[in-house]
Amino acid sequence: MRAIVVEDEFLAAVHAEAVLERLGVEVVGTAEDSAGAGRFSAEHAQLALVDLNLRDGFTGPQVARRLANQGIQVVFVTANPAQLEGINDDDWPVLGKPVEEPELASTLSRLVPRFKQQQGL
Repeated sequence: MRAIVVEDEFLAAVHAEAVLERLGVEVVGTAEDSAGAGRFSAEHAQLALVDLNLRDGFTGPQVARRLANQGIQVVFVTANPAQLEGINDDDWPVLGKPVEEPELASTLSRLVPRFKQQQGL
């Protein structure tokens, strides 16, 4: 599985990348804002860890929707999950910062079957 990290805080992005890699996920890129995230597609990644507040503001939910519409599985990563109240209509998983390996592993175990089903595997 390949993933992107959409996070504007350098240390949080590096930490998330390290956790993904320990879980056997290839990190193919990072983005700090919605424009950077727009450069990625399902050809690049099957998973995206998306922060809510990016360099260009509270654009994480819009980035998530755009990536999901391309077939990329979305996991929100935020220090303030309450910001998602009423706007996480797709019920994407939400993890706290910093990303912890056991929680991410559990989340991936739920997402991978969905991903395989979407791909007809």
